[in-house]
Formats: sequence, structure tokens, C-alpha cells
Amino acid sequence: MPFRKSFIAFMTIVRQETGRFLKIWTQTLLPPVITTALYFIIFGTFLGSQLAMIDGFTYMQFIVPGVVMLTIITNSFMNVVSSFYSAKFMRQIEEIIVSPAPIWAVVSGFVSGGVLRGLLTGGVVLAISNFFTNIPLH
Repeated sequence: MPFRKSFIAFMTIVRQETGRFLKIWTQTLLPPVITTALYFIIFGTFLGSQLAMIDGFTYMQFIVPGVVMLTIITNSFMNVVSSFYSAKFMRQIEEIIVSPAPIWAVVSGFVSGGVLRGLLTGGVVLAISNFFTNIPLH
């Protein structure tokens, strides 16, 4: 029975975090899309046209995995940090700490929310990357 209560606490935090970043999707999804588009337009088009192929890939195809991973890591980290900061600022962290939820459920819930945001923004950036270059899947 204690595991069930811990799982409920974990899922509650994940649902809260997911709802939080989906509610402000214009602040969550649009900045990575705009940044990626600008990066591809400025560096990919102008710099990429000056560089030779890299192991059979164009410069734009070569940088796509790095740009996607950069987006995933940055957004995952930003989600967890902003959640903890806002919870501390609004004094909600005290309520979480005194709750009977185990600390692993609290930390795992916040981290899982960050992972979901990172994967969502990474998927959007990967989709935007397909507008600028054809990404071979082999």
C-alpha cells in the first residue's frame, strides 16, 4: 500500500508539471522553434554553403542531432529549475516537503516533468529541422 500512495504522489507531480508547461506553450515551445529556425537560416545557409560535405552529410544535416540534443537538455533543465524556483518563491515547496510523499517521488516527479518537456521540444525542433534539410534515417 505505501508504494501505491508514493506512485499517486509521483503521478500528481508529473501531471502538475506537464499541465504547467503545456499551459504556457507559447513560452515553452515557440522560443526553441524560433532559435532553431534562426540558427539554420543564419549558420546553416550562410556558413553551410561554404563548407564541404562531412562524411557524406551536408553541414545542416550534420548539426541537426546536436541542435536537437541541445534543445532537449536545455529545456529539461530549465523546466526543473523554474518549477523549483517558482515553488520556493510561492512557498509551495514547504507544502511538498511536509507532505507524506517520499522524497524520491517528489524529485522523480519534477525530473519526469522536465524530461517530458525536453522530449516534446526536441520533437518539435526535429520536425522544424525537416523544413530546412532532409534528415536521412539510416
